[in-house]
Amino acid sequence: MIQKSFWEKFAVALFLLLLLSCKTKNTEVEPIPHWFDEYSSFNKKDYQQYLSQEINALSPDFVFYGNAVKQFYQQRAYEPLWTLNGLQEHKIDTLFLFLSESYTHGLPSSLFHLEELDSCISLLKNHQLDNSAETLYPALFHLEKHLTLAYVQYANALRFGATDPKLVNGNKWFNQAQTADSAFVVGLLHQWSALTPTLAVMAPQDSAYLHLRQELLRLYPLKDSLFEPLAAKNLSLNQKDQMILLLCQRLQLTGELPQVFVPTDTLSDMVMAAVNLFRANNAIPESPDLDVETVEKLNRPISYYIDKLSVNMERLRWKVLPQKGADYIAVNLPDFTLSVFRQGEKVLTTNICCGKSQNPNGDDERYKNGLIRPFKSETPLLTSEISRIVLNPEWNIPYSILKDEYYPKLLKSNTAVINKEHLYVIHAKSRKNIVPDSINWHKVNRKNIPYRLIQSSGKYNALGLVKFDFANTESVYLHDTNNKSAFKRRKRAISHGCVRVENPFDLAAILYEMNEFDEQRIEELGIIVGNAPTTEEGEEFLKNKEEREEKYYENLSAEKKHFYRKIRPTSIRLENKMPLYIEYYTCFVGDNDCIQYRDDVYYKDENINYLIKNQ
Repeated sequence: MIQKSFWEKFAVALFLLLLLSCKTKNTEVEPIPHWFDEYSSFNKKDYQQYLSQEINALSPDFVFYGNAVKQFYQQRAYEPLWTLNGLQEHKIDTLFLFLSESYTHGLPSSLFHLEELDSCISLLKNHQLDNSAETLYPALFHLEKHLTLAYVQYANALRFGATDPKLVNGNKWFNQAQTADSAFVVGLLHQWSALTPTLAVMAPQDSAYLHLRQELLRLYPLKDSLFEPLAAKNLSLNQKDQMILLLCQRLQLTGELPQVFVPTDTLSDMVMAAVNLFRANNAIPESPDLDVETVEKLNRPISYYIDKLSVNMERLRWKVLPQKGADYIAVNLPDFTLSVFRQGEKVLTTNICCGKSQNPNGDDERYKNGLIRPFKSETPLLTSEISRIVLNPEWNIPYSILKDEYYPKLLKSNTAVINKEHLYVIHAKSRKNIVPDSINWHKVNRKNIPYRLIQSSGKYNALGLVKFDFANTESVYLHDTNNKSAFKRRKRAISHGCVRVENPFDLAAILYEMNEFDEQRIEELGIIVGNAPTTEEGEEFLKNKEEREEKYYENLSAEKKHFYRKIRPTSIRLENKMPLYIEYYTCFVGDNDCIQYRDDVYYKDENINYLIKNQ
């Protein structure tokens, strides 16, 4: 049985609440503040009449689902929330407390106009407004409107994110995401009398988010601190240097050395272990010595960590649908890793290569409305399901690669690259095989090439021996590669957009097990990609396979024999599909339970910062 989600339960509760809302009155109304007595021009009935006129005149886009908000006030007979009896001071103070602590979620309070609201209330409380209805009522309504706006914006930002992931990631975001709807907004307003418990649970409550928030709370008080930089030098284990004292303090700051550790001027085993832990947390290779690269990373300002924590907490607030279950694959592009989860436990982590990146600096076309646009080869962010495994895949070379990379080679020799890379040519429309020698590439218009290239199956194939298909509009997939040396690189954004997997057959084995393939079938699938049989049944399978292949070749026409390929793709449909999430986190909790920091390989962190600060 599928359990109801929080929001399904919320919707049911909201429905019942709405049924009662017209018959009940709020019993937690605060009395008129003593300082409001001086505004003798105030008349509750007249103010409600004024408020009704102003609310009805509001544009629906003054807040999310503004029409629903206006209907909410109508159901209350235009009784205000925040400016009832002058001001509901306790409720406003509670809201202000949450808004003032929005920095603990990586969000500036300016996003909710806290200072402006506080200034307006100060004018009112300090009797700096004229004691006339013409002055007082507009001031009260201004507060009513903007306090409601701040309340809804804050709740929405913490529940669903303060930014639009499509704007952040441009045309490389292909997820569905849950966003606020009218039920959410009206439900918030009905929960106004219980502000603290309502707002306290708006942010994600999972361990990943709480861990990042805890680290942000630890570092935020130090955001403006200035530190003496570490000298850029190499030091060996047990070497003495006064710089090691500063090194120890910096490692205490970043969390790799405990606060009780007494700084020393010697690069001891314990200090070196902390250095290597810092390296692990920042994707720097372990080494027995201290090197300049590690020193440079240790010299990063506290703002670097605060920004990383803040933008990735925002990513965790985006509600990607469908939500992850117990079984799924997660690809984290900045970390260049793929992880497989079964029954909620991580059972495999392997390295990946992803789409190429390019620094946007100096490229004006990459900037639009203050945001950095994605590079064309970036791997898209998406959610799908692996539905098919293809053994011995062929590579249908994309037209863009044919035009930009292969066409110049074909001009030099129309057969050299084809023979070297085991390619064959087909006509784009008829899909019929074309003899390569028959093409004069100098007469082929590069802007309208009527042919396509396909790389035949085999160990030389760019896709390797196995490909994992999943539905998507970008024609990307996970696959093996014939270039294993690429996984030795630290920065592996090198592909045309697909995800290369270092240990694809480990992934395949998990999918086989998930689909309850028996040992005999698994052995047969291994034989198909070239493994030697290990059982009598496997030897029999190989013998029959070779006999079928020989008979298949004999029955081909002379023309088809010319284009014969001994190794061909074998497609395996998966009954039990594996959910796949291609994600982008530059800061996350690692397997060592430490916060990990990664380079912003696709330059997306800056977009989140920009949108948060310029809304």
